[in-house]
Amino acid sequence: MLLSVYTRKPCLVYRCTLIHVTTQPRTPNPRGSGELLRSELVNAARELLLTPREGLPFSLRALARAVGVTPTAVYRHFDSAEDLVSAVIDDQSSLLSAAVGTLDGELSVEALAGFGVRYVEWGLANPGAYQLLFESAERYDIPVGPGTPGYVILEDVATWLQSGGREPAVELATRAWAALHGLTSLRLHKPTLPWPTSIAHEVDALARGILGART
Repeated sequence: MLLSVYTRKPCLVYRCTLIHVTTQPRTPNPRGSGELLRSELVNAARELLLTPREGLPFSLRALARAVGVTPTAVYRHFDSAEDLVSAVIDDQSSLLSAAVGTLDGELSVEALAGFGVRYVEWGLANPGAYQLLFESAERYDIPVGPGTPGYVILEDVATWLQSGGREPAVELATRAWAALHGLTSLRLHKPTLPWPTSIAHEVDALARGILGART
């Protein structure tokens, strides 16, 4: 059976969000396996969150219905839908960080360009996750700033630039991140445009500009 996560009624409205709802009673997890249920809840929330959409993607009651548990079971792990969104954001932020790696060693165009290409490629390969991290979190009252996904990337680049004596490091890192985000977001939202250059070409030009290298 398909239900709208907004109305929890059979979904007949165009563009409503659809979820599969279990119609058979769910077999309870063994006593003491609360972490297993928590993992199931995060997985179900991820499936809903990583499909780009407008507005709050679900309520905890709708999520409970999707997983096949009572709302009380959900509230044992998460106080609000925002808390569950935060859990998914943390999960996806870790995946992004693992994908792009860290910058270390001497400053070089190759190192910065490689970092940038990995960032863009991850965003294009994971559009729902990218939009959740950088284009949607504010809608759900998720804090932004130091320690959040974008700032982790920015701080890594700034620290690397500072280690090589490239200043003003924070300004340059912010410029690099803004450019990488623009490149990723535009290619996500305008995939059919006849882009005249490759991602690698654009990121290489960015890296050269940030490091003051000659073309």
